[in-house]
Parts: sequence; structure tokens; C-alpha cells
Amino acid sequence: MPEIVSLWPILSMCTLAALAIDCYSSLKRENNAAHSPSSEARLSDFVFFTPFIALYYHDEFWISLPFTLPLIIATVAVQSFFHKRGWLKSPPEIWAMIPGPYLLAIVGYFMFFREGILSEPAPEAGVESALGESASSWLDFWPYAVGLILFLFTMTARRTDSIGFSHLLFIPAITILPFFTDSYWWTMLAGFVLFLIAVHRMFRVMNSDHIGGASVMGGYFYMMAAFGSVVVYAILY
Repeated sequence: MPEIVSLWPILSMCTLAALAIDCYSSLKRENNAAHSPSSEARLSDFVFFTPFIALYYHDEFWISLPFTLPLIIATVAVQSFFHKRGWLKSPPEIWAMIPGPYLLAIVGYFMFFREGILSEPAPEAGVESALGESASSWLDFWPYAVGLILFLFTMTARRTDSIGFSHLLFIPAITILPFFTDSYWWTMLAGFVLFLIAVHRMFRVMNSDHIGGASVMGGYFYMMAAFGSVVVYAILY
């Protein structure tokens, strides 16, 4: 059995205590307020973070990770039972959130505890890399040039359709071009800042009837593209 199993008693007691506090808070809130909100924060939802505990046992990560799932399933089942009995006001919503922490934990494992598929071994002592001695070529800056051109295109677009098209080009660019640079994380951060600037200008230029939908779609598209970029980078490098 993996070492993470030894934490089950402690985590189970913490979960039971959190569930008791949630029930008490829910009943007290219902008695004190005639029109209480339909949703409420639950302390027992802390089990959402238990997959990250497997990162502590990174030597046996793939074995430890599945052993965090029974606690989450049991907690959600108890929350559902308490909700049917009326002890919890809002139904458990963590079912839809379960894949998220597991995917983030796997990404964290690849980022911090595993060498990527394309990572190069460290050079031997006393051996200097020929690439380090070569002068930087202008070709090294082409990702920045492409990103800057697309950013300027996004900032100068004035019509609604051209603004949307420019964002469709700009978002993939700022999440793919960092792979071709020597500073992936700094380039991703710079791209995020430029994206915020482009969105701010979009709010000033676009018709108010289209701003809401465009901002939601643009933000969702960027989050999916950025998350996919980070996942690929974590696996490869």
C-alpha cells in the first residue's frame, strides 16, 4: 500500500468535522435569514485539494493519486445525503470539479518532478556547448516579431468582425510562439499582458451589444489555449 494511505484517518476526521460545521452553518443561516442564498460555501469542499497531496509522494505519484479519489467520492455522497435530509441547503457541485484537480496535479508532477520528453541531459563538466558560444542570430527573434505584428493588427482593427478575427489569430500566437523562445514562462506572461491590453481596447471600440459575448468567448478561448500550452510544455520539457 502507498504511504498516502496513512493519511486517510486524519483526512477522514477533518472531513467529518468540516461536514458537521457545514450542517451547523447551513441550519443556522436558514433559521436566521428568511431569504438565504441558494448557494453556500462549504468547508468540506476542501477535499477538492486532496489530489495535490500525491505530489508530496512523488516517488510513487501514479500509485498515490488514485488513492485520493475514495475520500472525494465519499464526501460528495455524504453531502448529497445531507442535502436530501435538508441539513445542507445547496446540492454538492464538486462532481463537475473532480477532473480539474487531478489534471492540475498531473501537470504539476510533469513540471516539477519529471524531466520532459524533449529535455536535454546536463552537459558533462568541462564541456562547453557550441550553441552557447555561437552568436545570436536574427532568426532567434522571429517569434517576438510575429507576436508584435499580430498585436499591432489587433490594436488597429476597428470593425467588429476584424477585431474578432484578429483575436482569433492573436490568442493562438501568444500561446504557441513561447515554445520557440528560450524563455517560455516570461513569454507567456508577456503574452497575457498584451492580451489584457487588447481586451481593454476591444471594450472601448466594439459595440456594446457585442462586448459581452465577445469577452466571454475570448476569455474562454484564451484560458483553454493557455492551459493546453502549459500542459504540452510540462510534458515535453
